[in-house]
Amino acid sequence: MRITLLFCTLTILLFCVGCNDVPVPDELKNLCPVTITVTDGDQAMEGVSVSLSAKTSGGAWASRGVTDAKGVAVIQTTRASYSGKGTPIGDYKVTLIKTVELPPELEPKEEDQNLTPQDAIAKQAKQEAFYEKNRIIPKILADSKTSPIELTVAGKNATILTIDIAQYKK
Repeated sequence: MRITLLFCTLTILLFCVGCNDVPVPDELKNLCPVTITVTDGDQAMEGVSVSLSAKTSGGAWASRGVTDAKGVAVIQTTRASYSGKGTPIGDYKVTLIKTVELPPELEPKEEDQNLTPQDAIAKQAKQEAFYEKNRIIPKILADSKTSPIELTVAGKNATILTIDIAQYKK
């Protein structure tokens, strides 16, 4: 009885481990390590979302990371259920986003569904004004169409980039 139970348990474990294997998409088999550090002057910036957008139309993957307390984001690439450290070789535009929390009176609420169209537009305008006034990352860096930051990932050697947002503030 114990041998049968042990055999069944091992079979289930092997089956479950096999089910968790996610095939690596061909274009993501050779990811290159990338770390990006974000600062504001001498201050490390924590909680900044860093995204890489291929400059030429590339595959259907996303390469991104979030900065830690030291301002460092380790880039990971995902496609469907696959995720791996690094990004494919290529040329990228880098974008940065860090959101601020809305004050309670501007937070979306369930009762907002009952607002008149004019009141809904007014609330949305107040939210946008709040975000603009309290912007942490310069607007130019938040969109791949306007971001002047570019990154070339050329090979298996680690690619390291430091971005000081202070130089992009007006």
